[in-house]
Amino acid sequence: LRFSGSGKTLAFAVPIIIDIMNLKDNTTKSTNILRAVVLEPTRELAKQTYMQFLKFTEGLSITCALLDSDKLPKNANVVVSTPNKLVYALEKSAKKLSSNNLKWLVIDESDRLFDTTEGDEKCFRNQLSRIYQACSGNAVRRAFFSATFSYEVEDWCKKNLYDVALICIGARNAAVDTVKQELIFAGSEHGKVIGLRSLFQSSFEPPVLVFVQSKSRARQLVSEIELLQPPVPVALISSEKTETERETAIAKFRSGEIWVLVCTELMGRGLDLTGVNLVVNFDLPTSVISYIHRIGRTGRAGRRGHAVTYFTEDDLKFVRPIANVIRQAGFEVPEYTLKMQMPTRKEKKKLMRHAPKRKNIGAVKKARRKKNRKKRPAAAHDTS
Repeated sequence: LRFSGSGKTLAFAVPIIIDIMNLKDNTTKSTNILRAVVLEPTRELAKQTYMQFLKFTEGLSITCALLDSDKLPKNANVVVSTPNKLVYALEKSAKKLSSNNLKWLVIDESDRLFDTTEGDEKCFRNQLSRIYQACSGNAVRRAFFSATFSYEVEDWCKKNLYDVALICIGARNAAVDTVKQELIFAGSEHGKVIGLRSLFQSSFEPPVLVFVQSKSRARQLVSEIELLQPPVPVALISSEKTETERETAIAKFRSGEIWVLVCTELMGRGLDLTGVNLVVNFDLPTSVISYIHRIGRTGRAGRRGHAVTYFTEDDLKFVRPIANVIRQAGFEVPEYTLKMQMPTRKEKKKLMRHAPKRKNIGAVKKARRKKNRKKRPAAAHDTS
């Protein structure tokens, strides 16, 4: 357990690499054997981790592979995959995992295990039992890594894993103080648009990452940003986009061609977007864990960053946990947010499963009304 941007990939990559090199030195058998499986919640994050492994193993006799088909790769020592891809490959591939040879099963961003905000199909806890069956050898080390760690995940690990050791670097589920954090009351959805517009016009330092709670709201917000003058280069990444479209948007964001990237949490989470100056939580995160991961996209590797979080009248009963985290990191928040009633455990669980319903963003609703009026047939005036 370690805060975002602190080098968690290296924390599990180095032991795996050392272990594989030792096994290669001490065996006379074939060294092209699968020794480690690393699971990531999204394709983008899997590719990012795979590229990191390639960098770390340069010059070493270790073969790494990114699972991007329905067959398990041959002769790979390390395979990086999403849970869905691996389950599908296990079902379709003639080649099976050898529990006798496999030494590591790493689950990165492990608190995604129980996060169903974007639907049960995105919660990879549902695929984990199948993967566990395929990686059931006694010699397999199972390691969970995350910037945050919910008590629900901890309970699950204690019930399903043997002799669990919990290692926590720094305060548990705390926001880093290298990121300047602001909590701003916007009143309404329209107020958030006005706030964002003002932010971009006053202290705009791209690149900027903007989080919203759903794909439809991402589309709406992009449409709103495209209306700004002078124009602001903007793109979005969501599961609705093709892999090529997402990779193109991320590449343009990294190169500076795109200044603002709008995304849902699942798409933005874990991406190592170097140099992000500002994170905007346009929609209030549904949990403290969500908040920590979102703002962890800036202020990475010791750099300074800035995070702005908007909330409305509809968010008042959920804002106090976020306000507490910001205050604990040493930043001011509206005093009344610290006195609001805390959400009940039932409300928290409901919020993690279903993000709150919100009104449409800005001009989108007005444009839809105008479009509907044009389609509406003219009323008949002849009463005879």
